Amino acid sequence: MIYVSRMAVMYQRLLFTVCLFPGVVVAQMSVGGALPDTPLTYVQGGETSAHALLGTKGGVFVFWSNDCSWTQQYEARILSVSTADIPVILVNSNDVSVFPKEAEAGRQYDVAYVRDSGGVLAKVLGAKRTPHVFLFNTSKRLVYAGGVDDAPSDAQMVQDPWLQTAVSQLSSGQNVSVSPTKSFGCRIKLP
Repeated sequence: MIYVSRMAVMYQRLLFTVCLFPGVVVAQMSVGGALPDTPLTYVQGGETSAHALLGTKGGVFVFWSNDCSWTQQYEARILSVSTADIPVILVNSNDVSVFPKEAEAGRQYDVAYVRDSGGVLAKVLGAKRTPHVFLFNTSKRLVYAGGVDDAPSDAQMVQDPWLQTAVSQLSSGQNVSVSPTKSFGCRIKLP
């Protein structure tokens, strides 16, 4: 009886926390999950949506920050996997009212850079860090989620290029065999 009471109290506390802080407790979307057609805004102005940004074979949504040193360290590795068929889409979901630097357009990139106002896409996908990658196929189904590779601080030390391998497999029509991994970087500061 005491065990049941303790479990009930723990459940009530967890439910209270989730309701009070909905952006804090998010689970990463499972492989096979569907990409919602969330409205997004280009950082330079103009409206788009998640589905409109996909290429003919899919797309890589990478949660990004203008103020995170980890995104800077990963930048070249992430941008190198972008193709016309599987483009990289940088997504900034950080709260611009609390972190004004995130409201800036940032650098000019050769890939789409969009704002996720309200952090809607980040919450649905379970994005927690910048960078945090989500690779979708042409059917808008998640085939890989997690980190870029196994060497966050040094590109020369990469032994397992998770994202690069997953994009190569998807591009060549193979099933993506890379298991989901943990992302590494700065925490997303959701509104």
